[in-house]
Amino acid sequence: MTDVPAKPCGHVGHDHAARRGPGLYLALAGLLLAAPLVVARLLDPSIADEPGGCPLLHATGVPCPACGATRAFVLLAHGDGGGALRFNWAWIVVWAVAVIALAVAAWRLLAGRPAVPSRLRAAGRWLQAHPVAVVALPFLLMAGPWAVAMANLSAIR
Repeated sequence: MTDVPAKPCGHVGHDHAARRGPGLYLALAGLLLAAPLVVARLLDPSIADEPGGCPLLHATGVPCPACGATRAFVLLAHGDGGGALRFNWAWIVVWAVAVIALAVAAWRLLAGRPAVPSRLRAAGRWLQAHPVAVVALPFLLMAGPWAVAMANLSAIR
């Protein structure tokens, strides 16, 4: 397989390395997505029996959106999926969606298509035109895991 020279798009500062060789970016993304389970596998699963270490929870009694996520990943990495559900399982769902999205992007690139479908690129252009939505989006995305943390507060403590 030979590298095809990238065609300039006219935008200053654009790097077209992804067109020439997306493998490096896919490998890096794969490593980043594997990191939570690799690190969690290194931790002792008895961590789930210990009280939570969330400073916000200890200071206010209100969990943060990530409360219980570490223990959920540790239990999942050690094969206890049911135990992982007792804690903040929303982060496991977010992680699984990211893994699936990476797999789809890799499949699309290998098929010679853009990694991101045109509908998602259109959504990105919409976000560029609406900066308030860009600021609000992280808060909206955190609402789900925070609700799960609130619902599982007895297990997280």
